[in-house]
Amino acid sequence: MSPVLATNRAGNLVRALITIALLVLIMRTAYLLWVFHTPAWTSRPHDVHYCGGWYERQETADVSGAQARKLAGGRLRQVMRSPVLRPIAAYRSGSACPRYIFAKVGEDTYVTYQVTDD
Repeated sequence: MSPVLATNRAGNLVRALITIALLVLIMRTAYLLWVFHTPAWTSRPHDVHYCGGWYERQETADVSGAQARKLAGGRLRQVMRSPVLRPIAAYRSGSACPRYIFAKVGEDTYVTYQVTDD
C-alpha cells in the first residue's frame, strides 16, 4: 500500500509533509507576486532590490559573460541571489553602488538590470 494512502502514523506523516510542502510553495508564490510582481517559475524578475535601490530589467537581449564584464567595467562577482534564487553578479569598484547588475540565467548567459533613478 502507498504511504500516502496508509492509515497509520507513516501515512499521517507523509500527508503532513506533502501538505506543508504545498503550503510553502503557495506562500512563496504569493510573496513573489505581491512584493516583486513576478511568478516563482520565472528566471527574470522585473525588479531587483540591491545596494539600497531598485534595479529594473532591461528589455534587451541576454548578454554573455564577456559582454556583461564590458558593460559593468570589470570582473563580475556574485553579490546576492535574486528573489527567484538566481545568482546576481556585479562589479563594485569601491563603496559606490554599481549602475548595472546581472542575473545569471544560463551557463554564460546574463540578464541585465540597470539602477532606476527614483
